[in-house]
Amino acid sequence: MRAPERVRIGYIRRAVGLRGEVEVEPLTHDPARFRSGLSVHVGSTLRRVDAVRGGVSTLVLKLAGVDDRTTAERLRGDYLEVETSEIQPLPDGSYYHWQLVGLDVVDVDGRSLGRLADVIEYPANDVYVVGLGEDEILVPALAEVVREIDLGAGRMVVDLPREVVVK
Repeated sequence: MRAPERVRIGYIRRAVGLRGEVEVEPLTHDPARFRSGLSVHVGSTLRRVDAVRGGVSTLVLKLAGVDDRTTAERLRGDYLEVETSEIQPLPDGSYYHWQLVGLDVVDVDGRSLGRLADVIEYPANDVYVVGLGEDEILVPALAEVVREIDLGAGRMVVDLPREVVVK
């Protein structure tokens, strides 16, 4: 799959206070990537992050040009995005969801199971939604199940648990 132009790194939940701050849910495993001076797209507008405070699951950001509650409230439900060229590299064996969507998925015997259509995030582990015609297979994203990911070849090899029925 071709890399998107922008990658979502946060979701604006609501306005905070009267000075234009917004509460943001990070959509990244590294909330430290939110820092003063970071340029983010909010809708069609490029804004600079002026200040950041908060913890891991929720941050409060002050964005340049958002100076009152009314303006901040208009941003509710918007995503914060960065250019793909600015994303941080992941450790070996880790992938961005957009890198996986579209991969051909085969079992260890080489039988086609379909294409990876979506990634669902759960607290315990992600689950890959693999489309096979009108049917879907849910594949747990676990090392004992996902045997190989080859982005260059556009392929993922899985060893499905016996409980998974492939029609």
